[in-house]
Amino acid sequence: MNDRPFLLLGLLVALIAASLTACSGQSVAPAAPAATVAPTTSPTEPPAAPTALTISCAELVPAAELERIIGTQPASLMDTVMPGWTACTWFYTPPGASQQADFIVQAYTGEETLVKWRMDTNPANRKPDVVVNNLNAYVQEGYTWVIPDSQLRAVQALQDGRYIFLRFPANTLALSSEAQIADYLQTLFGRLK
Repeated sequence: MNDRPFLLLGLLVALIAASLTACSGQSVAPAAPAATVAPTTSPTEPPAAPTALTISCAELVPAAELERIIGTQPASLMDTVMPGWTACTWFYTPPGASQQADFIVQAYTGEETLVKWRMDTNPANRKPDVVVNNLNAYVQEGYTWVIPDSQLRAVQALQDGRYIFLRFPANTLALSSEAQIADYLQTLFGRLK
């Protein structure tokens, strides 16, 4: 781009202002030279990673809320809480059952979230006979399926750089439809802000 016309215009404006000042006897600030327009470029840096949160299992899934979901009070909790990752496994015996079950919630935030998401959602890591339902009508990207051997439901959901994984008995009434699962995912994502 040739800047000469802009510089000449700036000098001309400055000369006119100076001559008007001399004629009127008033002081006028000289005009600044015209600015040149630099070509705009889009930033090449990737968007910033979400902040790695530290959130306890009690904050992520309060015991009273879990009790409503599973229909009984959980017997024990095994948890891992680190910046960027919370893993909660509640053990309980469902009403009318004799065997113990578990309810798993894992929440990922921070830099490694997308790496973990890509690994976990790679179709090559799933059994070929599993029917996967898409939850994209409810979340940015999400999937749910029933693991045939164990009759456990798995849920994977990504929203705004945060990843939630759930695994629980497929016959859990409070989470028996995609809409119920999506509502619960939104509740969990709301706690990861």
